[in-house]
Amino acid sequence: MTKTWLELGVPKNIISGLVSRGIEAPFPVQEATLPDALAGNDICGKAPTGSGKTLAFGIPVIERVIAPHDPEWADFANKGMPQVLIVVPTRELCTQVTRDIEELASNRGIRTLAVYGGRAFEPQIEALQAGIEIVVGTPGRLLDLSRQGQLRLKQVSRLVLDEADEMLDLGFLPDVEKILANTPNRMQTMLFSATMPGDIIALARRFM
Repeated sequence: MTKTWLELGVPKNIISGLVSRGIEAPFPVQEATLPDALAGNDICGKAPTGSGKTLAFGIPVIERVIAPHDPEWADFANKGMPQVLIVVPTRELCTQVTRDIEELASNRGIRTLAVYGGRAFEPQIEALQAGIEIVVGTPGRLLDLSRQGQLRLKQVSRLVLDEADEMLDLGFLPDVEKILANTPNRMQTMLFSATMPGDIIALARRFM
């Protein structure tokens, strides 16, 4: 029998947002991963596109973010620096994941930014300079912004790799490894992939 959101440990304020979007019950991938993910454990999940994995990682990262509307914000030392980094292989997935995260986090004041190639740097840089809690991006543009000193990754505590096997197929794995190496304060890493080829397993073993 499928567990409820509450039984999986999802906070009530997030549940209300899910229900308002018509998402009454969790999908299997969410039921399998949310208890560990909400506990702060690393996750390595095999899940195809369309299985609902965005919520499987989106709910835990939103729950852990310290946001402008939170009581802890006044004493938070790293205001405006990205706390969560979600790495995706394509601009289409980048915009989709960003939209889903924004809908989930709409009542928390969490600032989310999509960064990907094919767009001017300036609007993305302006948003980063204004302050962002969650960055969703493709590997190449993330590395470009990091090299420019505009994307500061030192305070990222939660990192998600979504569609990892597609990143491998597109030749992005070296960039992904550089991004992982630039997040030294990472407390939690979640990796989702439709398949688990050897290179992805090796990546997980190295960084998780």
